[in-house]
Amino acid sequence: MVYRCDSCDDYVFYNPTPGGSTAVVDGERLLLVEDFRAAGEWKLPAGRIELGESPREGVARELEEETGLSVDPDELTYFYDSSGEPVAEQYMVNVDYAVPRSKTTGTVDAGSDATDARFFAPAEFAASAYSL
Repeated sequence: MVYRCDSCDDYVFYNPTPGGSTAVVDGERLLLVEDFRAAGEWKLPAGRIELGESPREGVARELEEETGLSVDPDELTYFYDSSGEPVAEQYMVNVDYAVPRSKTTGTVDAGSDATDARFFAPAEFAASAYSL
């Protein structure tokens, strides 16, 4: 959003913060992380893209930080983008990617932004007390 300041007539920009996520798929199972801010709430490994990173580089870094899995950013396949205001006055633009587990390396281990990380089959997650 762009508008003009009433007092000085300069342009004011309210630009979104870029972010993204990675869906790691192993057969019918999907890798999710438990949000460190909300026990029992699970999500795709995700985060903000940092200065100098491409969206692919940013989500690859976030994947490794949150799950211990590494991936070559070129192996990521774009699948979705969205925008919104998840928190008041914090506008985000997200670019989401997918990758097969076979294209990643490492062992799944929750990192600093997650309290747990593991693969779920759809029926297993649906039968749990967890939420997305």
